[in-house]
Parts: sequence; C-alpha cells; structure tokens
Amino acid sequence: MIQSFELVRNHLKPASNGDYHSYEVSYIYEDEAKLINELNKQYNVKLDEIVKFDDEVACDCITDDDGGTFLFISFLLPELNSGLHLDNLVTSTVILIFDNKLIFVTKRKVKSVINLLSNFPLLNSKNFVIGVTLKMLDSTFGLMIDELRSLKKKIDKLETSITKTGPVKPVFSDLLLLQKYMLTLSSTYQSNKKVINFLKNNFHTIGSLSEENEKAISRLYDKIDTMNRTITSYSAYLDNLESMINNMASYQLNTVMKTLTEISIILTVPAIIFGLWGINVHVPFEKSGNGLWFVVGISIMLSVIVWLWLRRKKYF
Repeated sequence: MIQSFELVRNHLKPASNGDYHSYEVSYIYEDEAKLINELNKQYNVKLDEIVKFDDEVACDCITDDDGGTFLFISFLLPELNSGLHLDNLVTSTVILIFDNKLIFVTKRKVKSVINLLSNFPLLNSKNFVIGVTLKMLDSTFGLMIDELRSLKKKIDKLETSITKTGPVKPVFSDLLLLQKYMLTLSSTYQSNKKVINFLKNNFHTIGSLSEENEKAISRLYDKIDTMNRTITSYSAYLDNLESMINNMASYQLNTVMKTLTEISIILTVPAIIFGLWGINVHVPFEKSGNGLWFVVGISIMLSVIVWLWLRRKKYF
C-alpha cells in the first residue's frame, strides 16, 4: 500500500491520493512488488533485496540518470512485540532522501511511521527532508529505548519467578526469549550507528545542516551510546541470571540424587535381612507363629540404626 503526505502550511498532512510522484513524502509498505520494481529501475537501487532481509543496513550516495544526487539509507527498527520468531523482531526501513522529496519503504506496515508523518510540524519547509529524516530516526531510537525499558520489567519479573519457583521450565523459556531480544537489539543498535555516521557526512549533498539539525544528530549519538551501555549491562545481568539458574538446577539435581541414594542405602538393610531369612536353611523364628513380625522388627531397628549413623556422620 501507499500512504502519501503533502506540505500544508509547514506541516505534513496525509494526502488523499496515494501517487508517490505527486507528493513530498510517501510511505510504501506491504506487498507492493510492482511499485518497488519501478523504483529499482528508476533510481538504480535494489529495494526488494534490502527490504526482504532484516539483518543489515545500507548507506549510499547515488547519482540518478538526470544527474541529480540522492541519499539511499536503510536502518533496522526493532519490534519485539510482533512475534517470537527472529524474522518478525526487526523491520528494515528504507529511505530515499532527495532534495525535495522523501520515500519510505518497509516490508510490513509500521504504525509509528504513519503516526509520525500524519501531523509533522516543520521548522524549515525549504529543507524539510533533513528535518523529517532526523525526526524519524529520533522517533525510532525513542521506540528502541521504550523497548529496553519494557525488557527491564521482564527481567525483574524473571528474577521474581526464579526466587519463587526456582529453575522450572517457564523460567528457562522466559530466559531464552529475553536473550533472543538482547541479540536482536544489540545487533540493531550497532548497525544503526553506521547510518547516523553516513548521514552526518553526506547530508551536505542535499542541503546544509542547520544548528537545530546538528543538535538533533548529537542527540542521536547520545541515545545510541545510552542504548549500547544499557544493552551491555542487561546482557551481562542475564548471563549472571543464567549461571544462577544453572547452578540452582544442578543443586536441585544433586539434592534429588542424594535423597534417592539415602533411600536406597536404608532399604538395602531390610533387603539383606529378608534375603537371609529366605534362604533354604534353618533360620531363627522359623517355627514361631510371630516369626514374620520379629524379622520385620529387626529390619526396622537396623534401618533406623543405619539412618542415625549416617546422620551422625553428616552424610544426610
């Protein structure tokens, strides 16, 4: 589908017509193979390949057939709530940045993109492409920080579950899910920093950077550094939790094995006694009507003695 936006009194507003040729900003998403092929041929890019794969970023400064220059970038947008499969956790977002036009392309519909563009105020409509691009990246990084904050709550919940229930199956499932999120976010942050470096060095090809734009880029670097430090600390904490869970599981297994060993040692005593009284020779109490109870009593007494001796030796 195509969602287009037009400039109206220093604001971007949704346009009634979806034709991306007629408006300043267009957002193309979902199954638009024909349109993407058209963009590939028109601007000599490979949108279909970049949108398809969600594991790398692309940055390039391209000169089209008319001699004009535009910037081609793609960055990774984490969407941790969209599914458990790794393919659904990241959306590759492509932006074609011209001197007077922007084209966004994603494989899936991203509501945050539409929400941002639907009523976007412009400080300088003459160079709006830089402002919109930086605001989109700032909004994207804001979503990433929100995702990190949600992970902190999940980590706290996991820690509480470990304290209450120990290393049960749901705990391992939650830990695996969080580690998957960490893997996704850490690779995403590092890749997106490359995009900021590229834009800072190449924005001059489509327009000059204002003081506000310079501050916006600086804020983006600060957010990336904050996210990298946070994800590193969270990952280290999860690794410690994993070690603690493994140690608890090993301790529980050792406790179970120790208990089974204790039971087997104690039950060995009556087994030996019953075996001796069952051999085909004369044994005490064989003529007595209460012989069975004497043998059982002896077995119980000796088992208790063995148990007390083991307790005294602190084997139990």
